[in-house]
Amino acid sequence: MKALLLVGSPRGKRSTSNSIGMYLLELLKEKRLETKSIIIKNELSEDEKIARLLEDINNSDIIILTAPLYDDSQPYIVVKLMELIAEKKMNLNAKRFIPIINCGFFESEHIIAVAIPIYHKFAKTVGFKWAGSVAIGGGEIFQGRHGKNLDDIGKMANKMKNLLDLIAVKLSSNLEVGDLVPDVFPKVFNVKFLQKLLIRMNNRNWKKIAESNGEIVDATPYLD
Repeated sequence: MKALLLVGSPRGKRSTSNSIGMYLLELLKEKRLETKSIIIKNELSEDEKIARLLEDINNSDIIILTAPLYDDSQPYIVVKLMELIAEKKMNLNAKRFIPIINCGFFESEHIIAVAIPIYHKFAKTVGFKWAGSVAIGGGEIFQGRHGKNLDDIGKMANKMKNLLDLIAVKLSSNLEVGDLVPDVFPKVFNVKFLQKLLIRMNNRNWKKIAESNGEIVDATPYLD
């Protein structure tokens, strides 16, 4: 079998999506699957690259999409690829498709409420066989944007790695993965006090970023 990893993060190799996807791809390679990875954003600029990308999809048995969540939905580059696949009316009936989606928020509801149903409808529309899905909250803890892989961050990634081990077994054995909403955090992150602290820190960071881009973060124009 051939497994193709499509990395849908605009950050490319320096992303949680790539870190998770490459770890899974190595596991599948160990199980004697032929594997290939593609950074989507690098392949959409030229017709020739797009044609090769679609050909790789057409020649693969398992399509693994790893991507972040942007405003409860897909990044533009992923939407563009979905449109290209749909427009080509490719014969995808025997190909298994699994989206593995992460977001910075701890609550995975941000993923399963909107993004996963969109992927499910996409798969049904183009003819992919749904192999399951994975919704991962708090993806930033895996530090992919800093260029780290799962082995680099030690015990913090153990639950994530165990989950990917299970997914690799099921994919290589032609079994359904199911729609998973895993708890991949170390136990320390389940403490409510720490969760509130992290939320406060994140909010402060978002405000700083907004201010650096000229935004008035506490503006309430519609209350005037």
